[in-house]
Amino acid sequence: MTEKTENVSPWVTAAQSIARDVRAAAPEEDHAPAAEDQPVGFVAAHGGAGATAWASILDGTDHGPQLPADGTPVVLVARASLHGIDAAKAAIAAHGRAAFSAVLTVPAVPGRTPRLIQNELKVLAGAVHLVPAPWVPGLLIKRSALADFTDVPAKDLAKVRAALSITKGEMK
Repeated sequence: MTEKTENVSPWVTAAQSIARDVRAAAPEEDHAPAAEDQPVGFVAAHGGAGATAWASILDGTDHGPQLPADGTPVVLVARASLHGIDAAKAAIAAHGRAAFSAVLTVPAVPGRTPRLIQNELKVLAGAVHLVPAPWVPGLLIKRSALADFTDVPAKDLAKVRAALSITKGEMK
């Protein structure tokens, strides 16, 4: 079998050698995870908000009260109480709406949310996307870092995960 080099245009040969040189000189591709692959960071708006528990349940990263510096998508966690909502508003005012992809609102009590709290949540929803967490009584008697997805009913967990995945997609 003979090579067909004699039929190849010199322009093609020159272009192939330049392409090899360009590929060799190109910088390595950055293999950083895409935004949807990065773990979500959970930031507590106040003490007792539930950020540690929900970070553990949702396989996120608990950042305590500090925003991460690495560009990780951040969910602010606040209790659905006047104190929690005020703390969330203060965090949003201090860091801007763009710093948070959502606010995970953790119920302060079981049952129906009082009207005053509902109204304050509507105000907060005007600034940032709210994701309501379900009332999980078992989390009250468990160390926060030991909480996991089995502590939350599957249907409720699916709703929270779906709401947060939509939020993460908006952050791109």
